Amino acid sequence: MARTIPLDRYRNIGILARLDAGRTTVTERILAVTDRPDPAAEGARAALGMPAWVEQDNERQITLTSAATSCVWQDCRITIVELSAAGRQGGDRALGVLDGVVLVIDGVAGVTDGVAALFEDAEAQGLARLVFVNKLDREGADLSAVVAAIAARGTAKPVLLQLPIGAGAGLRGIVDLVEMRATLWREAGYAAPAEEVEIPSDLLGAAELARAEIVAAVGVQGSDTAVLRRAVKAAVRSGSIVPVLCGSAFRNRGIRRLLDAVVDYLPAPSEMAAHAGVAADGNRVERRPADDEPFSGVAFQTVEDPMAGRLTFVRVYSGVVATGGNMLNSVTASPEKIGRMVRMHANHTEEIKEARAGDIVALAGLEHTTTGDTLCDPDAPVILGRMPATAGRAKH
Repeated sequence: MARTIPLDRYRNIGILARLDAGRTTVTERILAVTDRPDPAAEGARAALGMPAWVEQDNERQITLTSAATSCVWQDCRITIVELSAAGRQGGDRALGVLDGVVLVIDGVAGVTDGVAALFEDAEAQGLARLVFVNKLDREGADLSAVVAAIAARGTAKPVLLQLPIGAGAGLRGIVDLVEMRATLWREAGYAAPAEEVEIPSDLLGAAELARAEIVAAVGVQGSDTAVLRRAVKAAVRSGSIVPVLCGSAFRNRGIRRLLDAVVDYLPAPSEMAAHAGVAADGNRVERRPADDEPFSGVAFQTVEDPMAGRLTFVRVYSGVVATGGNMLNSVTASPEKIGRMVRMHANHTEEIKEARAGDIVALAGLEHTTTGDTLCDPDAPVILGRMPATAGRAKH
């Protein structure tokens, strides 16, 4: 079966934040926007039909498991890896299966030591980064202070891609500095319609100056929007800049623009380097992110679902794997039968027959596989070395 979405239209991301910065709300709003364009209720995961274990975690106000939920935006498959409580604060092994991250920062609390640690973790993993400054509808929120604090930490240069219209409870819109257009909400409610308008005259000068800073940061000539967008993406991939976006997830302000930025600036699996590993003979090998490579993938989380039983979430790095076939756990040298395979969405579970390079799927009934293990083609065994758990066990 051929691909339905090209590999260059995949984005595999995680959302990082310190506790109480709004990571869960950002995730909920993304799922609501992509899977239910006009949700009637305000953001409970149960109302969106999330799997039972995620609903239970939401009641505890903390995510205890790592899973993955797929959605589609602008003909792009975005898979959000649900990081554990540790991963919200850094250090989660599931970071190893991501290609990019969104760092959610509380606009009131600003850049704390914990937030700085998130930057360091993402940078250490070589992940492309976006920043979403949340809670700009709160009194005391200060976007400029957040940007200055990021710059002072000595990480990649923060570059504002948006300006807020209004502040605190008066937040009523966002200026897109790449498109040089504004989005306004003339009503206060969560489901208030957004209106695309010209930039208000009193903000036009500031917007032009801020856009000039983007142009200077990425080193382009002229003001062509498409050229600037490509230059921003290249700078994000090189790690020289970190785009900064803003809004209020609670009020559903800025989520669509955040999704646009994920599609426009974070990398596809096809843009990532080949994945390094060790073959059965001990020699170093690589697996390219392509369907014509031997199958290889990494298990990054196992959960118990009341309906589906034991599910193992796997990032496929290369090749194609189909239900009914066989694969090898190369870490434990154990064969595994490929049974039921599913892709999780916000409001339903999709049973699929095959997964290809770049996919993140859940496999039911694996008997010998745990977090960090490599799964591969039995005829082309390899142990992939990116996730810490895998690297550690590969030495034995």
